[in-house]
Amino acid sequence: MKKTIVKILEFAAVIAALVVAVLVAMNVGVESMLRGKEEAVTLEMTEGGLPEDYIGMPAADDIPRIEDAEMWEETWATSYVTVEPTDIIETGVGARHPWVSAYTNSGRRGGPRKRADVANMALDILGEYGEYYLIKLPDESYILSQMSRDDARKLKAGGAVTLPVGRKVPSHQKVISRIGNLCEEYDVNTESVFYCINDKWNEGHNMMVLLIRLGIGAVITLVLGTVLITVIDKVLKVDRA
Repeated sequence: MKKTIVKILEFAAVIAALVVAVLVAMNVGVESMLRGKEEAVTLEMTEGGLPEDYIGMPAADDIPRIEDAEMWEETWATSYVTVEPTDIIETGVGARHPWVSAYTNSGRRGGPRKRADVANMALDILGEYGEYYLIKLPDESYILSQMSRDDARKLKAGGAVTLPVGRKVPSHQKVISRIGNLCEEYDVNTESVFYCINDKWNEGHNMMVLLIRLGIGAVITLVLGTVLITVIDKVLKVDRA
């Protein structure tokens, strides 16, 4: 009977360690650590180059700030802007990142399998989807936004955050169909999204970021699992000799 209890507790310990490892690995600011301190983008810099060279980069003081709903409505899709939100609300739903292939390498029968266009963020362990957030503007109105997990984490912590340079892009209708009620509750325009994710950087570094997160998760699982099993053995006085 004692051996059965020990096995059950040890199995539970491993599962607990794995859950903690996943949560920690998903929330470590790997991207920020790898990118380091970057040069802020000025309005003059945006006059040349391509959008992917600037979107997701730090915003200099002269990049226009979206202050209210009216200003957002009047913003052109070609304009480079930023936002200094006063609050953020998670929707729990995200759209597949542009750099993530629409198909996996293989399905159960050996052929390519299509990835879902949208997903529940609680199931996005590999970071393949960008969550839609509701962010509060200084006039207390809300707009939709897609940003990096690091930026969202800083906002949720209550800090004063100037989001990276972004643009107004059309919203993903499959996402809107899932979060429509929430958007209606906060009177959010669902036609457009403030997008400030650095697609160019992520496309070149997504595999490195994933490997680092997997490494962090593996180490935490091993260490925490070993500690928990050791505690169980000592409490129940298990003799492994």
